[in-house]
Amino acid sequence: MAKPKRMSEMFTSSSERDANTTAITATPPYSSEGPTLPIIGASEEIPVPNKKRKAQNGTAHTEKKQSQQSQPSPPTIHPSLYEPWTRLPPDLLKLLENQARLQSTKNIVPVVFSKNQNVKSGINRLKTYLGAYKDAASTIELPKALNKEDVVIAVSAQGEGTTKLVGIVDMVRRIVAPTGKEQEGNGDVETWAMYTMLWSVEVKRKTKATEGNEKSEDAEAQDTPEEEEAFEPMDVDERGTLGTDARKDKALVRKVPVLTVWMTKKSIPVFKSAFGEQMFSVLTLSDDSD
Repeated sequence: MAKPKRMSEMFTSSSERDANTTAITATPPYSSEGPTLPIIGASEEIPVPNKKRKAQNGTAHTEKKQSQQSQPSPPTIHPSLYEPWTRLPPDLLKLLENQARLQSTKNIVPVVFSKNQNVKSGINRLKTYLGAYKDAASTIELPKALNKEDVVIAVSAQGEGTTKLVGIVDMVRRIVAPTGKEQEGNGDVETWAMYTMLWSVEVKRKTKATEGNEKSEDAEAQDTPEEEEAFEPMDVDERGTLGTDARKDKALVRKVPVLTVWMTKKSIPVFKSAFGEQMFSVLTLSDDSD
């Protein structure tokens, strides 16, 4: 026969059993929705920092490319600078042609300087054409018109190049001028006449404001495509529509100053009355000089 349990033992065993039950139920059951272990090698397969760097580099390259495209192209030399006689007043040109004083390229040597013209090269070219300089190693070509007695040298430059032209011509006049000792030596002294003509050319260049208006108009058209399709301009709106198209293709036309200095050994009275006349002396090289 089993020994009867006391009341205290019964309460103690009951409390221990409840504690075990509580400890077991406190552990959460397994669930597929619970946290999972990290995947091994995940950081190696997804290099997040590298992707960000590539995106930044690509954005910077795109911005740089766009900035380069937005820069206006540098102005080119107008073709009429190589034929400056065509920009003379019609009456003056006709008179000189009738007098056979200007015969196009037959007796005119055009010289064009840009704003990036090398000063030394420009000086040597003019000295060579004036007969005051000769270099066996020089690559300067001598036009056939220089052999004529009525030769005319036309030196032209546009825009910022006019400052370079004035500086080169002024230095050439000082260099070729004979001194007292040189006049006693070999070489002949020739007198040249110089005429300065100021004119202009038109240069077309698209404005940045026009490009911005085109982009904004394209953006508005994309935002409201239905309205644009449904709109039909009436006769009274044709002028406004043409004005909008003209703004899209609008180009800034500005006049660029051009300076032409005419040099000749024979004075031209018509040029003297129209542009004024300046005389300067040139010490030419002797025939037996190298």
